[in-house]
Amino acid sequence: MRYWRFHEYGDLSNLRLEVGPRPVPGNGEVLLRVAFAALNPADALTVRGLYPRTAPPPLVVGRDGAGTIEEAAIAGKFTVGDRVIILRGEVGVTRDGTLAEYCTVPETLLAPLPDGWTLEEGAAGPLVLLTAWRALVDIGKLSKGQTVFVNGASGGVGTATVMLAHALGARVVAGSRSTEKRDRLKALGADIVVDSTKPDSMEADVLNALNGGRCDIVVENLGGAYLQSSLNVLAEGGCIGVVGLLDGFLSELSLGHLIFKRARIEGVAVGAYSPEQAQDAWTRIVGSLRTTGAKPIIDSVLPFDDVQEAFTRLSRGPMGKVLVRVD
Repeated sequence: MRYWRFHEYGDLSNLRLEVGPRPVPGNGEVLLRVAFAALNPADALTVRGLYPRTAPPPLVVGRDGAGTIEEAAIAGKFTVGDRVIILRGEVGVTRDGTLAEYCTVPETLLAPLPDGWTLEEGAAGPLVLLTAWRALVDIGKLSKGQTVFVNGASGGVGTATVMLAHALGARVVAGSRSTEKRDRLKALGADIVVDSTKPDSMEADVLNALNGGRCDIVVENLGGAYLQSSLNVLAEGGCIGVVGLLDGFLSELSLGHLIFKRARIEGVAVGAYSPEQAQDAWTRIVGSLRTTGAKPIIDSVLPFDDVQEAFTRLSRGPMGKVLVRVD
């Protein structure tokens, strides 16, 4: 089979297309024939050696994927030919991932492809939607009618958060640097859209749009210089769930604001879910999205031979998820 693997940390050029034997599933595992893999910024960080607690190289990357069962687990709940998705876990982190024609996956990390979803949508959805759920529900304790600000709303996690917050009955404010993307975010359920090109002007636009009101929850995908502005638009007792760091690894904050607002700032990590927790959250996510008919947003699908180009596309700010067609 073919797979994309790196042997030493460094530039993405270290990720190379190789040929080797199919992996053999262990006890409680399936052999998955991968149809589509979805890329994440964390995949690039893994190759660069900047993602914590990963297996050392050589490693096949890829956390997200969907496909069909090639070999089922003994006495398992799936059978050969079932179409499944990977929810979360060690795939592409501490064991070889989905940028391969086949990969082994513990059965506890799999879920059936939701009814009415394509395999492309199945590959694109789980990680970003679980991240959005963790930020909004587990950390943010979202209630219907509250205001959510999604900063950096046009990427995979951003679009997932907009759709999910809308489905859960929130008033959604979405920030993006692109006029075209802001229009599309409205169609996904954003009630208010703002230009996030500069932190200060973004902050002013959010406050003006809310007539001086504040946001109960901020889902922060940019980090860097934007975190202080997100704190400034947060309501007293509010919560910021930090998902991404696209604007930088370091932020400066006014501790006075943090104390006065009694704010919480918490990192959002889907890896904190146990398999059972991920399955429960996923069931609730799919049920919530059925109320609006929303499905994962796919920016583009590239051929398996063009993984390097797919990562380039990911780095340029896609609208939704970048996929690789494997099968």
